[in-house]
Amino acid sequence: MTRMGMIEHCNSRNFDDVDGILGFGWADQARSAALLKTLTQRDRPGWSIYDQIFTGDGKPMPRKFAFTADDRLGELQLGGVDPSIASEPFATFPMDGQNVYGIKITSITYGGVELLHFQPGVSGFTGEFDSGTTCLLLPNTVVKGNFTTSPFGILAREQAQGRRASLIYKATDVNGVERSYSLDYNECVEPTDETMILGDPWFRKWVIMHDLTDLNNKQMGVALRNPNYQLASHTDASILTPNNAPHSLSFDGSDFKAPVSKLSAVRKHRDGAFAQALAEARRGMGMATSLYGDSGVDKVAVRSQSRVTYNIQLAIGTPPQPMAVIFDTGSFMLAVFAEAPPAGMEPLLKDDPPKKAARAAA
Repeated sequence: MTRMGMIEHCNSRNFDDVDGILGFGWADQARSAALLKTLTQRDRPGWSIYDQIFTGDGKPMPRKFAFTADDRLGELQLGGVDPSIASEPFATFPMDGQNVYGIKITSITYGGVELLHFQPGVSGFTGEFDSGTTCLLLPNTVVKGNFTTSPFGILAREQAQGRRASLIYKATDVNGVERSYSLDYNECVEPTDETMILGDPWFRKWVIMHDLTDLNNKQMGVALRNPNYQLASHTDASILTPNNAPHSLSFDGSDFKAPVSKLSAVRKHRDGAFAQALAEARRGMGMATSLYGDSGVDKVAVRSQSRVTYNIQLAIGTPPQPMAVIFDTGSFMLAVFAEAPPAGMEPLLKDDPPKKAARAAA
């Protein structure tokens, strides 16, 4: 059970093949509209939701999920990670940034040339994971004094001189070990004003794990995808498909055994009109309620002529209605396209006080 949003301000023909947006972002605010909170907690006092009944073992989903993709399909794993999907152990990093899935990037080089020249006292910059961003995005400004010069500007000058090389990102894991991640030259790179986005190329090479099990020690995990693992070979009945228990996996070498659900996702290339329409829908969701999270819902300026989306099938309502939704780690709530409500109806997300004392963290 969850509250959800209705996107009634968007009538774009670009959304004819989808029914809504499945936002899997996280926001720390007590009354945030984060669907992930509702899936992983029995109570949402701020939303007057109590004693949720979960299928399967009756427990909320563990606050952990992973996503990876290839050129055709993606796979979302809920509640944990199937170890067979990775060809190496996960490197784990402290989650960095405010209400984003990010890690602290300490260096990016292109053919040996450093792109990140930090001001004194600055040791890194948040790279935000976003599966829906087609390219790698680099700041084209000094970002309020974080850099002495524009990272994208350095890259553009190197490429203008005919240099062709891989981009090598560096970050320090939870054990203090510096890790390097290389992406081919042919992956597209685009400029932004203030953000660094680790977009679709990261998800197509690595499995990206989002671990919020300990909210005081949130972590991201990165591991090479096993080339022999068959992505999206089936879709389990999951917490998102009512009246079904998730597929159970045992994790060798660990006392932790939890249900993991696998959901297939269809990868689609979209044109610039779709990218613009999606950005407007996300901004509209942010404007509709102050409970959405940060005011800057869509932090990436829409300059791209294309966008990648991953469509997932889920069921909503009683009886369950199948819907195709866009999986989106860059927004927080589940929202479906709908007609405007009848006159006089009031939104559920209003600032009335909870009617019952909180027994769990909101």
